[in-house]
Amino acid sequence: MNRTLAIVVFLSVVFGVAYADVSGERLASLRAEALAKGWTFNVGENAATGQQLSALCGLRVPLDWRETARFRTFAAKEVLPASFDWRALGGCPPVRNQRGCGSCWAFGTVGPLECSILIKDGITVDLSEQWLVSCNQETDPPHALEKGTWGCEGGWWAHDYHSGFKTDPCGGTGAVLETDFPYTATNAACACPYPHAYGIDDWAFIGPEEGIVDTDAIKQAIMTYGPVSAAVYVGAAFQGYNGGVFGFSEDLEVNHAVVLVGWDDARGTNGAWILRNSWGPNWGVGGYMYIEYGCSNVGFGACYVDYAGRGLGRGPTIVKQPESLLLPLGWFGRLDVAATGIGALHYRWQRDGVDVGSDAPACYIEQVTEADAGSYICEVSDARGSSYSNTATLDIDPLATVPLCSSAMLILALVLCAFAANHTCSYM
Repeated sequence: MNRTLAIVVFLSVVFGVAYADVSGERLASLRAEALAKGWTFNVGENAATGQQLSALCGLRVPLDWRETARFRTFAAKEVLPASFDWRALGGCPPVRNQRGCGSCWAFGTVGPLECSILIKDGITVDLSEQWLVSCNQETDPPHALEKGTWGCEGGWWAHDYHSGFKTDPCGGTGAVLETDFPYTATNAACACPYPHAYGIDDWAFIGPEEGIVDTDAIKQAIMTYGPVSAAVYVGAAFQGYNGGVFGFSEDLEVNHAVVLVGWDDARGTNGAWILRNSWGPNWGVGGYMYIEYGCSNVGFGACYVDYAGRGLGRGPTIVKQPESLLLPLGWFGRLDVAATGIGALHYRWQRDGVDVGSDAPACYIEQVTEADAGSYICEVSDARGSSYSNTATLDIDPLATVPLCSSAMLILALVLCAFAANHTCSYM
C-alpha cells in the first residue's frame, strides 16, 4: 500500500471520512478493481466525484446515543413483499442536493418527513434543512466534531426538532419551509423566529439490535410509516457509483445519512435496499442507488418518523388582518386579508355567521346599506387546514350619507366638483 493510500485509510478508520475526491488516477484504479473483482455496479465521474468526502458526508455518531434512544421493535410478519418501492407509489419528492456542506444528517432527517407529507397529504413540499443546520442548539457534540452545534462539519439525527422535543433559540419547533429559510450550504446565522408549518407526532429507532438493524424490521417500518432515515459508510467506490447493485462492503464506522425508500429481494446476492441520497439527481441513478442488505453497514441507526398528516393542524399564516370600517350609507366598502400557505388558498368570508363575498382575499361591498353592518371574519384554508382572521366590524356613519350610486359615479362627481367652477354639486 502506498503512503497516500495508507493515510486515506487511516483517516477513514479514525474519523469515518476520507478527505480526498475521486478523480483521475483514483477513478481509473476503481474501474480496474471493478473489472478484476466483477463488481455488479459501475463507477465513473458524476456530480459527487469532484467533491471531497468531508463535504459530502457529515453523519457523526454520538458515543452515548443508545443511552437516551427510544426503540420500537416491529413484530415479525409472515409475509413481506419481495419488492417495495415508494417511488412507484408516488411517495418520493425530488432528490435534494446538500452541495459542499457536511449536512447529510439534516437531509437524512428532513427526507422521511417530506416523503410522509407526500404520502399522507398528497402534496410536495420542500422543507428547510438550513433551519436544522443553523438553528439547532446542540451543546454536547458527537465525537470528532470540533464545535458544539451541528452544522456543515457534521451532526446526528435531528427529528427532535420536528417533534417538539427541542426548539431553536427563539423557542420555535417543527419543520420550516424552504422558502422561509433557503438552503445556503453554509453555517449561516439563525435569524429566527420562522413559521413552523409541519411537525411529527413521534419518531423512534428501529431495533433494538446493536449495529445494523434487522432487515425485516426496516422493511416493516418502511411499509408502515414510509421511507426511513438510515446510516451507511461511504468511501470512494460509493462516491463514484453510477448504476447497478452496490456490493463493495467496507466495514468501517458509518459517516453518511441517507433515506431508504424500498427494497428488492431479487437484486444482488441476497437482496438490496433502494437508497435515496442527497447529492442531487446527477449522482447514481437519478439520485438513487441499489445497495445490498448490510453492505458498508447500511441500516445502522435506522429510524422512522410518525406523521399523522395535515401539518401541525394549523392552516395558512394570516399576514394581513382585515381592518374595521366606518362608512356612510351608499359608500363603497372593502375588507382585505392576506395569507401564506401550502398550495392553493381558499377564502370564506362571513358576516355575523352568514356567508358573504366570494372565494377571494377581498370582500367588496358596492353600496353600503344598513344590512351590511356587522362583524366580518375570513376563513383561509389550504391543504393542511384552516385559519381564521381577526374580526373586523363595519359600522354605519350616522353623520354622513351619500346617494345610492356606484362608487365610480361618486368619484366622477367629486372630480367635477373640484375642477368645474361653474358646476353646482350637492349631496342629496
